[in-house]
Amino acid sequence: MPSFLLTVLQFFRGLRMAWQQTHFRITLILALTIVACGTAFYCRTEGWSVVDASYFCVMTLTTIGYGDLHPTRDVSKIFTIFYALVGIGVFVALVTQLAQAQIAVREEFVLNKKQESQTHTKKATARSKGRTKSSAKGGAHQKPKD
Repeated sequence: MPSFLLTVLQFFRGLRMAWQQTHFRITLILALTIVACGTAFYCRTEGWSVVDASYFCVMTLTTIGYGDLHPTRDVSKIFTIFYALVGIGVFVALVTQLAQAQIAVREEFVLNKKQESQTHTKKATARSKGRTKSSAKGGAHQKPKD
C-alpha cells in the first residue's frame, strides 16, 4: 500500500509540473473541447444521453473502443472518422506531455536521492578522518603519560 501511495503522489507531482507548462494546458483544453464537441454532436445526431456520448468520445479517443455504442447514421459515421483522426492525435500529445513530466519528476527524485547519499557519504568520511587525525595527534584515545 505505501508504494501505491508513493506512486499516486508522484503522479500528482508530475501533473503539477505538467500544468506549469503552457503547451500542456493548451493541449488539455483542446482535448476537453474535442470531447465536449463530440459529446454535443452525438447527443444531437444519435440521441444519446450526455453520459453515453461522453463515454463514446473518450473510448474512441483513447482507442479502447469497447463497441457497446456505435454510430448508426451515416453523418455520425463520417464525423467519427474525422473525429478519431484529429482527437487521437491530440490525446497522444496530451499523454506524451504528461509522461514527459512524470519522467522529469522521477529523474529529479533519483537525482535528489543520489545527492543525499553522496552528502551522507562525505559527512561519514569527514567524521572518520577527523577521528583518525585526533588519534594520530595524541587525542582522547591515547593513555595519558605518568
